[in-house]
Amino acid sequence: MVGKTKAATKAQQLRFTDLQIVGCIACRIEGLADDNRPEPADIHHITMGGRRLGHDYTIPLCPWHHRGVNVSPLPTSTVEMMRGPSLARSKRAFVARYGTEMQLLRMTNGHLARLRKAVA
Repeated sequence: MVGKTKAATKAQQLRFTDLQIVGCIACRIEGLADDNRPEPADIHHITMGGRRLGHDYTIPLCPWHHRGVNVSPLPTSTVEMMRGPSLARSKRAFVARYGTEMQLLRMTNGHLARLRKAVA
């Protein structure tokens, strides 16, 4: 069972803010978002063995890729065809298309490093 994690530190809160700037990592892979037009994202906590790994193990995913929430007027099947699979709706298809959550974490951390270097 996935439980709650401890309250985020200031550094982790900054990470969450920066994840919003990066935007959905799956949308970036799809070419639907980039540095100039990030897709607004939820903060997804990676789990292992049914437990959250903590706030440092987080990736940005839009509502569709994270929770399978269709916010468009299009049918869900059309959204899935256009945007790709959702982690919540089909983890196997999501991983096949985008990589594992740990691979996406490494990719996300690379984006964060470039972002922080650019503003330093």
